[in-house]
Amino acid sequence: MSACKFLASLSGAAVTTAILSAVPAHAQQADMDVIIVTAQKVAADINDVPMSITAASGDMLTKMGVTDASQLGKIVPGFTYNETAYGTPVFTIRGIGFQETSLGASPAVSAYVDEVPIPFSAQTVGLGLDLERLEVLKGPQGTLFGSNSTGGALNYIAAKPTKDLRAGLDATYGSFNTVDLQGFVSTPVTDTLGVRVAARYTRGDSFQKSMTRPDDRLGQKDFLQGRIILVWEPSPIWRTTLNITAQRDRSDSLAPQYIAFNALNSGAAIPPGFINFPRAPEDNRVADWDAGVDFARNNRFYFGSLRNEIDIGENARITALTSLQRFKRYQPLEGDGTPFNNYRAESFGKIDTFYQELRLDGTIGRASYIIGANYEHDYVDDNTIQYYTESSSAIVFGVPLGPTRPNTQQRLNTYGVFANVDYDLTDQLTAHAGVRFTQANRRLLYGCGQDIDGTWADVSAAIQAYLNTLAGNGPIFTPVEKGGCGTIDQDTIQPGGATGTLNQNNISWRLGLDYKPTDEVLLYANVSRGYKAGSFPTLAAATTRQFLPVVQETVLAFEGGFKATLADGAIQANGAAFYYDYTNKQILGRIPDIAFGPLPSLVNVPESRIWGLELDVVMRPLPGLRIHPAVSYINSRLGDGFVNYDSFGQQLDFSGEPFPYTPEWQANVDAEYEFAISENLDAYVGGTMIYQGETSGAFGQYPILSIDAYTTFDARLGVASADGRWRFQLWARNLTDNYYWTAAYRNNDSINRFAGAPRTFGATLNFRY
Repeated sequence: MSACKFLASLSGAAVTTAILSAVPAHAQQADMDVIIVTAQKVAADINDVPMSITAASGDMLTKMGVTDASQLGKIVPGFTYNETAYGTPVFTIRGIGFQETSLGASPAVSAYVDEVPIPFSAQTVGLGLDLERLEVLKGPQGTLFGSNSTGGALNYIAAKPTKDLRAGLDATYGSFNTVDLQGFVSTPVTDTLGVRVAARYTRGDSFQKSMTRPDDRLGQKDFLQGRIILVWEPSPIWRTTLNITAQRDRSDSLAPQYIAFNALNSGAAIPPGFINFPRAPEDNRVADWDAGVDFARNNRFYFGSLRNEIDIGENARITALTSLQRFKRYQPLEGDGTPFNNYRAESFGKIDTFYQELRLDGTIGRASYIIGANYEHDYVDDNTIQYYTESSSAIVFGVPLGPTRPNTQQRLNTYGVFANVDYDLTDQLTAHAGVRFTQANRRLLYGCGQDIDGTWADVSAAIQAYLNTLAGNGPIFTPVEKGGCGTIDQDTIQPGGATGTLNQNNISWRLGLDYKPTDEVLLYANVSRGYKAGSFPTLAAATTRQFLPVVQETVLAFEGGFKATLADGAIQANGAAFYYDYTNKQILGRIPDIAFGPLPSLVNVPESRIWGLELDVVMRPLPGLRIHPAVSYINSRLGDGFVNYDSFGQQLDFSGEPFPYTPEWQANVDAEYEFAISENLDAYVGGTMIYQGETSGAFGQYPILSIDAYTTFDARLGVASADGRWRFQLWARNLTDNYYWTAAYRNNDSINRFAGAPRTFGATLNFRY
């Protein structure tokens, strides 16, 4: 069976979406597949879209083992993924990410499901259910998409109901007794109504091994999700799509590896065993954690969207998007990678989102246009119970400190009005222009380090007495009730929660030209200005100063590139060069806290810049053989005059340093050879190499916080029926069991890393009816 036949059998959609699909050995031509994307909110051939985009079908993501965003580096040059110490996923494209731990932090790389924004990174786990395709857009995405982002966007396109009965099952069994079952049923209900139901369940045994307890394991998987999509077409000019999705995650949070001891403060509460705890071995499976603690999450996400499309004549269409979303979080976290209670947390939270968009698109003569408006309302409740009884923070001003509860509630209202026009100056030259006005109003309703057992109330009283003594008032204080707010207003020296508002607006825009000297070549140049909204942090804070927000960041982006189909369709080459000039880039820096020393806090970098190059090539030199190399180079630098605290509490000038989590070089190569075994049976063999260059987990360029370069290899071997009904594949990931890590950071009194995935083997059966 050919890979493209198999892909076509998946969705029954009129559009094929397989940028990576292999050409069978018995094919009579080497032409590339036509890939239709909606990166500009209208359907277009990917080779006609004047921006850098990577697209992959849902089936190819499954085939390559890309089950979530953490593995997108296999197909997207310049993309990196890491998790913060609090388990928040961070997406970075071309060096632009946001290493923020708060639940309500707007990401630099935004995610969408069928153009509906998923506003916060914690909600993005599990978006890959039953996909038609995934589109990864690079660079500022402020003119057309609802959530302004400076780094890029992940646009997940869900598979829709088909015109006839279809069903499918993807069943995987792998290492650590991992079972991954995904299936769908799609059918017409009436002549005007179609339905598609999809579900996925993933479970697996624990794979992390404790350094100190031979029989203790961590890392079990337990993830369940389901979706129903209804498409109603009551007339040829009206189409309604309803998407209802629900998921729950009861998987374990993973433990970091302990690397070194480094006290945040001087404190007698630190046990000698922690100070002398051995460094974790170079083994992806070995770490440690507090004994007897259940690290299973209980996260839930509910998503509903309604899309109405109405044609107005032959050349115009109105589209209305409405979405309601709720995310609820319970996520326990091991913080120090040892059996000591130096730092452990339980994160709670809730996000409620309402989104509405209305737009008109169409064509008038040589011009294609889009005009519209959208509104988003978010409420975010973010709080974390922190345990650190065996740390340097356990005694403050001579007072023993029990658990505390950093807590914020925020309300966000975002309004946008946008317009975009593409005008054909000639048959070969097209001009592009887009603009958006955004008003982002964010209010901190409450921000507090909350007492739990009375000990933080006592510490708050001691800090008040100290501050009042410095102010000449004597050692006076206002008592804090047990369970009350111990955070102190530095102006009034009174306990109470922080409040604040951050109302900002901006005008993002994009101008571009593209030129097609032939039907097979596109040359383009763009200049754009993008913004990312500011935010308030959620963190442990003795004073309200820690809750000061960062203002919006701004980027002026220049990009030039080409897309060329060469050698009679045997080669598709895409390349781009880009330069980003940043103002007020948001980062997670540090601000001195009177009780705990320099603590993480959001700060703005006045000036910074990035420039880079990308090349992505798909080659089919022989029938059945596909080779897909991609490489990116990113040069990032902070501007002059940025002074802040490093991870060890030293105030330094970081001018000229590269961005953390931004390797200069990244590369991936995927190759596959498909051949016919018989008239009814095909076979294929393939593999993927991924290279990530060296980078750092924090400012300061400290070797202990470096993230070394690494290379991993995946392999696959499969057979498939020629009629597209089934495929069986054996696979291996991280075949050489290479030890590597994806994050390095200082957390309380320890230096830690998150190790990469160990070697795994498995088999996958795909069946389509």
